[in-house]
Amino acid sequence: MKKSLRCFGIGVLLLTTTVTSGCTVWESFAIARAVLTVDRIASRHDNLPKNPPPVETYQNFKTKILRQQDGKGLSIDLPFKLDYVSLPAEGNVKSAERYFHHEDRCFVDIYHGSMADPGQKMPFNLDSFMKSYQEADKMHPVLKTCEQRTINGQEMTYALIQFNGYGNKQTMECLGVYSGNDFWIISYGYKEDDSQAKQMVERSMKSVKRI
Repeated sequence: MKKSLRCFGIGVLLLTTTVTSGCTVWESFAIARAVLTVDRIASRHDNLPKNPPPVETYQNFKTKILRQQDGKGLSIDLPFKLDYVSLPAEGNVKSAERYFHHEDRCFVDIYHGSMADPGQKMPFNLDSFMKSYQEADKMHPVLKTCEQRTINGQEMTYALIQFNGYGNKQTMECLGVYSGNDFWIISYGYKEDDSQAKQMVERSMKSVKRI
């Protein structure tokens, strides 16, 4: 439609130039040719996408296998590498360790440990899910949801936490997993308005399973 309107306009321009300016037909054709050149450039611009689709940030998910001392462990899919740090024993928790990835848009933190007293279990609550933060109270975390969920046929504890982190309202989704005498706490944090980070978290959470 735009091209037809342009052709009609160019024809009118050619006729008007010939009649009103006293130009010869060949001179009018020269003017029209220059207009056509400009028109082609404009047409290329019109064909460009007005709103290019957003670039997908989180791609190339790979399965990570994290092992316990007894050979069992956790399987999880993530689109990035994890850093690692060994932690000192704390209370009834021994062999504590963290796997983590932090960036401006989101973070993933996996806290693993073994209970020194086999008769006890790590409680999955607001305190244990916020264990990654040294000054968690200053973020004013609010536990919105804490419930049992079945993921890949296995019972896990799911938690949804909202807090103010680094000047932004953030959401944290967590999973608590028991594996024999061990436990795994997987925490995902992202800005509330970041839809791509949220989709990444949803995809990763669906992959979590004991092995």
